Parts: sequence; structure tokens; C-alpha cells
Amino acid sequence: MGIPNILNTGKSGLLASKLAIATTGHNITNASTEGYSRQRVQTTTAPPQGGGFGHNVVGTGTQVLRVERINDEYIDKQIRTSQRDLSHFEEKDLSLRQIENVFNEMDGDGLNRLVSKFFNEFRILSDEPESDAVRQAVREASQSMVNDFHRLRSEVVDIGGHIDARIEGYTAEVNTLVTEITNLNEKIRIIEPTGGSPNDLLDKRDLALKKLSTFLDTTSHYDKQRNVCVDLRGGGPLISGSSHDVLTLDRTPADEDGKLDGSYDVQSGGKISGPLTHHIKGGKLGALIEVRDKTVTTILNRLDDMAFAITESVNGIHMQGVTLEGLTNIAYFKPLLSKSNAAELMSLSTEVKNNINNITTGLLPNSPGDNRIAIGISQIQNKKIMNEGHSTIDEFYNSIVSDVGVATAKNKFSMNQEKDIVTQLNKIRDQISGVSIDEETTDLLQFQHAFDASAKIIQIADDLLKTVLSLKRD
Repeated sequence: MGIPNILNTGKSGLLASKLAIATTGHNITNASTEGYSRQRVQTTTAPPQGGGFGHNVVGTGTQVLRVERINDEYIDKQIRTSQRDLSHFEEKDLSLRQIENVFNEMDGDGLNRLVSKFFNEFRILSDEPESDAVRQAVREASQSMVNDFHRLRSEVVDIGGHIDARIEGYTAEVNTLVTEITNLNEKIRIIEPTGGSPNDLLDKRDLALKKLSTFLDTTSHYDKQRNVCVDLRGGGPLISGSSHDVLTLDRTPADEDGKLDGSYDVQSGGKISGPLTHHIKGGKLGALIEVRDKTVTTILNRLDDMAFAITESVNGIHMQGVTLEGLTNIAYFKPLLSKSNAAELMSLSTEVKNNINNITTGLLPNSPGDNRIAIGISQIQNKKIMNEGHSTIDEFYNSIVSDVGVATAKNKFSMNQEKDIVTQLNKIRDQISGVSIDEETTDLLQFQHAFDASAKIIQIADDLLKTVLSLKRD
């Protein structure tokens, strides 16, 4: 083996060590970078020299194969799935707790108590049917109950509006991520055919995929050019190689799936036909749509059912009676045409609002002690007029509050379980792809010594060459 070959052997060691030192430094400086996968220089022996009969085979140094990205695609896929579920439960928890707070009756003036007070005032009125003070108390209790129906419905509708605002923000983030992944596909596709290893770009693409999965349920696969293609599960393609779709929002009428009138409908920017709203099941967007179109809509409908039932049942009895001024067929509440928006439209009739003498207590005129109407109205509270004759008003309202509480508790349990799963998966990923500062520092010292040793080889080869040249001069 000639002295120049020894020089080349040392040179190959210098280059390999220099690249290893640079890669280790890159790992150390990105130890806290989100989504970063540690990298390692993969080397192999250079083709040997010599051989054949009677000749020794001598190594000629090292060759750098590639800078390898330490990553497990299966673990990354599990993390994306678990992160999607965790984000779904967290977003749902936030909205459910907002709804739960609406129904908290810590001040003692919640709708359930106001409804009970309304009927109790009629019981008192049945004992004193001619008392102006009691009639005044009945009307005040009635107005308080009506106001709380308005409050509850308004606050639940406001939560629906808040959800729409969050849907708008998250849709914009989805579009940003989809564009980012498409651009990264293009950059990676340019580099890979040249033999390069775009490790940092691959990390960025994986991180963008992970963030995208927190918003909605997607599936991903690689095409022949190793582009990542992303599909909305049940909805169609979002990313196809170098092209992508975007999500748009339109305020549309109510639909049969529970979407409220005027709330956002998620649409495709062109690639997918038809609304996507009810195809979005997972992630943050799926949680918001589920709460808005199921929980919020159900609560509003049940509040409307309750307000409509009270209005109809009280009016049905009240209109049979005679006022102190001899009037008949007087409605207590303003009649409602349907259950739609009943909790919002519920109000005292003009006659009762303007004159307490129009509150009927008896069936017959000029009968001071007649209290049958007042008794009949007070007994409505304990009649099964709700849920197709299976529930009283109290039971029906308590079921609304109970269902919200149960849904919140169940979701919180699932959220805590998913947190543990995500934590465990991230620990596994850190063990595989994470950067250990202590390990990298040890490697750095090792590569430094290897660099020094390779430089020593070159120095010795240079001395040998000088010796040979001096012999020729002599």
C-alpha cells in the first residue's frame, strides 16, 4: 500500500469524523425542538486495495453512506391517532363545561327553583284568591321564570356561537397545515432523487401531520414519489402529492343532522363535492361539531319543549276561568304557534302583564271563594306532561342537567385515559428518536478523538513521504 493511499485513508477518517461532529452538534442544538428526530452518520468501509494470489488485502478507510434519521413511523402513527383522540376529548371538555356552568344553580335562582316557585305561588293564590298582593307575587314569579327561560336559551345559543368562532379559527389552521405539508412534499421530492437525506424536512412534515391530526380524523399514505397523501376519513382527499384542497365555511340553514340555522357548514374548496360538516368526526373540529349539532341542539330543543308545555298547559286551564272583571278566555301566557324557539318567545300575555285582575282563579263569575283554576294550575307541576307523558316538568328539567353532567364526566374520564396513553407513547418516541444531551456529549468527545487520530495518520504519512523523498535526494 502506497503512502498516498495512507493519506487518503486519513483524509476519509477526517471527513467522516467532521460530518459526525457536525451531526452531533445539530442534535444537541435541536434537543428541545418539537418533532425533531436525532440523526446518526452511517459509514461503511471503503473498497479494499490489493488481493489476488500472494497479495494482502489492505483497507483504504471509510465511506459515509448517509446521515440517518432515527425514527419509527409506526410509533409516529400511533401518536397521531392518540393525539387526535386526546384533542377531541379536550375540546369537547371545554365546551361541555361551559354548558354545565350555564345550568349551575349555586345562587339558588336556577330555572328549576323558579318553576317550582311559579307553581307554589298559584298554590298560595288558591288559598287567597282575592288577594292583590298574592296576585302580584304570582305575576312576578311568572316573569322571573320566563326571564330564566330566556337567559338559559340565550346562553346556550351563545355557546353555539362561540363554537362557531372556534370552528372558524381551526379551519384556518387546517388550511395552513395542508398548504405547509404540500410545500414540504415538493421540497422533499426535489432533494431525495439527488441522493440527499432531507431529515429536517421530514421531521417538519411529520410534525405538520401530527398537528393536522389534532383537528380532524385523517388517513395518510405515500404515493410512488414518496409524497404524503392525506385523506379526510369519509370525506375525500385533502392532499394529493403537489396539490391540495382547502376547507371553506358557509353559514347555512338548519339541517336534519342538528346543525342550527345560520351556523357554519364546512365545505370543500373544490376537490370534494358537498358539505363536509358531518363527515368530520375526530379531533378538535369533530368535537366542536358534535357538541354544537348534538348537545347544544338537543338542549335547546328540550328547553323549547319545556317552555311550550308549560305555556300550553297553563293556558289550557287559565282560559277556562273567569277574571275578577268577568272576562273569559284570557290566556296567561302569550300563545305559541309551535315548539320552535318557545323558550325564547315565551312571555306573559298582554292582559296579565297589564292587569293582575286578569289572573283567573275560579270557574264561575262573582264567586269570591272559587279557587279551582288556581288549584288546577298548581297541580300541573306534578303531572306527567313531558316526554310524551312519561315525565313531570321537574323530572324533565333534571334530566337535562343530569345528561350534561354525565356527558361531561364520561368525556373527562376518557380524556384522562387518553392523556396517559399519549404520555406513554411520547416516552417511547423519546427513547427512540429523542436527543440525550449526555449521550451526544460522549459521542462528541469520541468523534473529536477520531478526528485527531485521523489527522495524526495524515501527519505520519506526510513524515513518511518526506523521509522517502529525502532518501532519493541523498
